[in-house]
Amino acid sequence: MKVAMHVDGVEFRGSEKQTLLIATGLRDRGHAVVVSLRGGGPVEAAFRAEGLETTTVRPRGDADVLSGLAFVAWLRRERPDAALLTSWVRLFGASLAARAAGVPRIVQRIGGVQDVPAAGASGWKYRRGLLKQIDQVIVNSPGLAESFGGQVPGLAGRIHVVPNAVTAVPATPAPVRAEIGAAADDVLLLAAGGLERRKGFDLLIRAFDQQADRRVRLLVAGSGPAADALAMLAREHDVADRVHFLGQRGDLPGLLAAADAFVLSSRRDSMANVMLEAMAAALPVLATDVPGTAQALAPGGGRPPAGWIVARGDADTLAAGLRVLLADLRAGGGEARARAAEARWRIGHWFTAERMVDGYEAVLAGKSA
Repeated sequence: MKVAMHVDGVEFRGSEKQTLLIATGLRDRGHAVVVSLRGGGPVEAAFRAEGLETTTVRPRGDADVLSGLAFVAWLRRERPDAALLTSWVRLFGASLAARAAGVPRIVQRIGGVQDVPAAGASGWKYRRGLLKQIDQVIVNSPGLAESFGGQVPGLAGRIHVVPNAVTAVPATPAPVRAEIGAAADDVLLLAAGGLERRKGFDLLIRAFDQQADRRVRLLVAGSGPAADALAMLAREHDVADRVHFLGQRGDLPGLLAAADAFVLSSRRDSMANVMLEAMAAALPVLATDVPGTAQALAPGGGRPPAGWIVARGDADTLAAGLRVLLADLRAGGGEARARAAEARWRIGHWFTAERMVDGYEAVLAGKSA
């Protein structure tokens, strides 16, 4: 089977990491894989480093007819058996081009919560793309499947749930404790992701402000449009000396190895890649109940909890969850260790790259996931 993939990300974040795992997994099983992506950035570098065949021919927007036609021509030259599209923003144009090129099977990966407009040109385009131009949709959690099935009647029967995956990478702890001047007995909480509203870092700072233990520090790794506003919020809450904005880092495994716990504070998210990476590092996880969190952390399948889950969008609830986690860590961390061990077990059994590629391979080949 030959698969043409389209990736539109500017930065190499969770969605791009998942797509790279899928691409290399399919390639390693003997399938031919070609990838359309942005040139000259970290995404192209990551895919090329894995020896994947790439092109910078890609749809650049619904109004950019020339790039759409170039994408059609590229697909016709490649003659793939299936196309895997991964951009929500480019869903309409990319799927229209794939249909015009005669690609036999078109699959859309949707990796996060999205709102399908109820009316207007945008609503028409997304519904047209999902219902007429795309054969199957893959999401990473039952919550996402329910969301899209409810928003777009007629799509429910063509949605497949294939959970995200990570590969555990042993890492030496980053020297971040020395970098920030933390004492040996300070507790380090780590949060990571794009600094934007949907990730809820503002809620986390407000929740952190409510903790009585002054020997706790919050590390925030990532960059984004909300960086300045978050730094100002930390100053306003008088926690700027204990909230450390690390910027975009290339040593996340080392940061996970150095931290005492990981916090996912998202308002809107799905099965967050960074949460799975924290689980793979056997790090205690506290996460909000966005789609995918329950699947990853809640008791199920005869297994105990693999972390703590709190309601999304509320700083007070998040603060209460932090107090429970910190109290356990200060008391020796028995419960934290047990849940972290369960999380690591789940990564090795439920969220493996092999299982994820099984699911994508089946859908791309026209079988059930």
